[in-house]
Amino acid sequence: MATTSLPGLEAFVAEIGLGPVPFFAAADVFNNPLDIYHSYLAADFQQLVDSDPELVYKAIQPPNAIQDGDLDIVLPRLKLSGGNPKELAGELLRQIQPHVLFGFPFQDGIHIRFFFSPKIIPRLLLPYINDRKPSYGIDKTLGLRNGADSGRKKVLVEFSSPNVAQDFTSAHLRSTILGAFVANIHEAMGWDVVRINYLGDWGKHLGLLGLGWRKYGSAEKAEDRENLFKYIHNLYNKMEEELRPELEARKNARDAGQDAAILDTQGLFAERDVTFSRMEHGEEEAIALWRKLRDITVEYYVETYERLNISFDEYSGESDVSMNPEAVVEVETILKAKGIYEELDGAWVIDYDKYGTKLGTVTVRGRNGSTTYLLRDIATVFDRFKRHSFDKMIYVVCEQDVHFRQVFKAIELMGHPEIADKLEHITFAKANRRSSHLGDAQLLGDILDQREDFMREVMSASPDEYPVEWGDAVAKAMGLSSLVVQELRSRKGHSTNTDLSLLAVEGETGPDLLRCYARLCSAIATIGVRLTPEEVPSLDYEPLWMSPWCDLLRLMTRYPGIVKSAFNMVDPATILAYLFQIVEDLTSCLDEAEEDESGGEGSSVSSKYAARAVLYESVRQILESGMKMLGIAPAST
Repeated sequence: MATTSLPGLEAFVAEIGLGPVPFFAAADVFNNPLDIYHSYLAADFQQLVDSDPELVYKAIQPPNAIQDGDLDIVLPRLKLSGGNPKELAGELLRQIQPHVLFGFPFQDGIHIRFFFSPKIIPRLLLPYINDRKPSYGIDKTLGLRNGADSGRKKVLVEFSSPNVAQDFTSAHLRSTILGAFVANIHEAMGWDVVRINYLGDWGKHLGLLGLGWRKYGSAEKAEDRENLFKYIHNLYNKMEEELRPELEARKNARDAGQDAAILDTQGLFAERDVTFSRMEHGEEEAIALWRKLRDITVEYYVETYERLNISFDEYSGESDVSMNPEAVVEVETILKAKGIYEELDGAWVIDYDKYGTKLGTVTVRGRNGSTTYLLRDIATVFDRFKRHSFDKMIYVVCEQDVHFRQVFKAIELMGHPEIADKLEHITFAKANRRSSHLGDAQLLGDILDQREDFMREVMSASPDEYPVEWGDAVAKAMGLSSLVVQELRSRKGHSTNTDLSLLAVEGETGPDLLRCYARLCSAIATIGVRLTPEEVPSLDYEPLWMSPWCDLLRLMTRYPGIVKSAFNMVDPATILAYLFQIVEDLTSCLDEAEEDESGGEGSSVSSKYAARAVLYESVRQILESGMKMLGIAPAST
């Protein structure tokens, strides 16, 4: 693993004809090969200008569009005096000396742009990737706490969070897939990740479900473990339907200016409240029923999430705080002691406007003594901090931005800004309507079944694109990949409403990624070349000098920067867009390889296939790494 240590890297670049790698504090030459190029260019250019070396380094960047070059000197960033940047760019361009790493530079307004030398890039990049294998592009130092031997940072990621027995909505689905990405990329970057599913497992809807279980519960249905969750889901829907007339009657009474309080003591409405009250008061029989319903839900989701390659470390919920009143009392004691808590019309509230934030006056404990989501969420933060001592906690929840700002501000006002600073809410827009890709599905398992069934139909109708021998496991993987890409392709905050059939098979889709990956694996197997790590640096890479091969290599140098950007922005669309660029360039290479009938003899043919084998394996590792972070498991064909 020569390039993973400084002596090894120095020896490696010396074989290419380069001197020692110049040092810049901002460069990360052991995790990003682009920074090797960057460092040599900055060192050479610094000799032409009277600027601080670090300023020169920061004035160089990869262009946004790879067709504009590989590195770009932005003249205004150098803050040079004596002429406008465009004229200075022209003057400096004439002074730049040829460099083995780069082709001839060219001016583009205030920019001086460089392309990597196609003769050098495979010699530098492919051994570099080969030394790192699956860890290429992954900087695990981002997950380390400051200081020697201080260990890894810990992040709690709360996502998915469905309600017991209720529908799995489009918001739950996107939270699940986006939250899995957030957890995956933190884990890839070296963080200690705790995945939390915060269930809606407390409230009057549990009273309604408990009432339905007692009223209609079937011992025979209770023994059908495979369909038990669907049974309680249908049971809850039945009880909601029975309750609806009473809810409408209450609404009509209020609209007519009548006192609806008497209605609260009658019918299912009252029975529901009594049932939940028994749970709140810890009555043994009521709690046993509550726990049974919750266990059915958790068991169902554990099995179903596995189909999405997701597992949770912790299934918590609103019940945790509700059944642990000491945590709530501790929060309220601090709120009162600091004068944050105010009594208003029999309720306890926080007036956030008093503290310079336009978050309004919010009820924390209701007039009837019940706790609110706000109070329970504040108590949950402190409970989790005591148990996990986290460095960061991320909520992946649809909208609710104001609610989480209220939670974070309350914790700050309570005297714990150091905890508030560790909290983050990743939001996304609610669908304008029920997303069509959910169809009539109401449960997560039904959604996944629909995707898989649709892909089976697509594959059966298109045997040229989807060989029969790929089998049902591939159909499942492709169905799930289409769902993942559907949810991640829109940047955070954007809603999605797209047609199932278009999502599954047209354009930049999950199946498109998996088909390309399968084709690549087939090409690797067909070549059949296996090289030792010692052989990779000394290969003849001339067969990769020309387009489209060198175009793919140039794009591969950007993978570490793409991953780091996606991590910093917590944006899966960055990785997704990059992978589709890889697929486009790789497809061009595979097409050319299939059309290549030039023949040849002896060493030239051997050299060509050996060079391609190394390139293919390197790009395979990038595809697999990126897909796994997104939550897509590469399908075995």
